[in-house]
Amino acid sequence: MAYNWDEYAVEWEQATSITAFAHNAFQQLKAMIDLPGKHVLDFGCGTGLLTQYMATDAKDVVALDGSESMIEELDKKELINVEPVVDELTRGLVAQHPAFRKQFDLIVASSVCAYLPNRAEAMTVIHSLLNEGCAFIHWDWLAGDKTIAGGMSETQARKMMTQAGFHDVTVQHAFSIPDNGELRPVIIGVGYK
Repeated sequence: MAYNWDEYAVEWEQATSITAFAHNAFQQLKAMIDLPGKHVLDFGCGTGLLTQYMATDAKDVVALDGSESMIEELDKKELINVEPVVDELTRGLVAQHPAFRKQFDLIVASSVCAYLPNRAEAMTVIHSLLNEGCAFIHWDWLAGDKTIAGGMSETQARKMMTQAGFHDVTVQHAFSIPDNGELRPVIIGVGYK
């Protein structure tokens, strides 16, 4: 299913489930990774909720999203160590855009991977962008074993990362977020190059 994320950009941060997702992801990230001095890619950054948190500690953040309207909302935050990029993650982008000239120390994706039309291709590119020994960390809504838009199973997340060449892959429950009267679980996947 294709999504027009531009439609959601202006009101994106008004959804408490979205802001809680980013806050909880950042709290987990801080407990796992020492951000100062890190060159970070926020893949599928949306309006930059997680980007904004990371920018306070990281050396710099490249914030990539395919939605121009989402990036416009991020631009309004005027984060000095953030380079917003409006595009899809492809080998062509990586080869041509100056923001991708050097390898990343950390790549994160918050509620992104379940929506990717070609996960295998995206994961291959992400793997190629990381420095050796560095981590790719993603958070996604948990789905059952079937592919459900907006969610991934732990099996799907593990397979996605191992097939791209990541090692020491772990996937587990991260936290749960109240959403539309129910508690929705979120998984975290971590893999190293």
